[in-house]
Amino acid sequence: MLFLLLGIVLSFWYFNSNNKPTQDIKIDIEDTINSDVDLLKSIREQYQNNDIVGTISIIDTGIDELILQSSDNDFYLDHDNYGNFDKYGSIFLDYRCNAFSKKLLVFGHSSVKRDTPFNNLEKYYDKDYYEEHSNIKVIYNNEVREYTIFSVYVETSDFSYMNLNISEDTYNGDLRKYKEKSLYNTGIDVYNGDEILVLQTCSNLSKYREYKDKYLLIIAKRMK
Repeated sequence: MLFLLLGIVLSFWYFNSNNKPTQDIKIDIEDTINSDVDLLKSIREQYQNNDIVGTISIIDTGIDELILQSSDNDFYLDHDNYGNFDKYGSIFLDYRCNAFSKKLLVFGHSSVKRDTPFNNLEKYYDKDYYEEHSNIKVIYNNEVREYTIFSVYVETSDFSYMNLNISEDTYNGDLRKYKEKSLYNTGIDVYNGDEILVLQTCSNLSKYREYKDKYLLIIAKRMK
């Protein structure tokens, strides 16, 4: 029944001459998260893009998106879900990440000129907002993953969180560092070996305006 409904939604958009939707297909991941994860295969076919590797959803935040992955971290900075040029890009996974990575790095643009999905991450400066939106659901590697945010902060100089090929001791030390840097205490503890999800976008907060690089990081630990 779920796939029938999905087919009806997708068909609604398919009315132009080149058989492509006139706008992005909005997948209600909230409704499909517990369905057969082979749904991703159907999505790839609709977009005609095998770079679609997953989905990400945060309830009631406006973030309900596809995740792309290319052979580098440049292509989806300025290409959309179809692979067409778009200076605001897509939500994408670091090209070095794979199904066995303890750390998944996901990037997306934030803009004051256009409403982008990751604009909504800037609401996490407010602890009250965090408390109502602390859980993230991801479909990746043919499985549903659930994460809880344990740290929110803006990084302007230490970009070691981008490192993936590190020792176990360094990784565990980094987990503690991420926790300590949080703008507020989330009450969520991290332990050695925890798998994490890092969401990165540019910070538009005025207090960081003077910095050349200022990245808002939302870091979550895998719960399931």
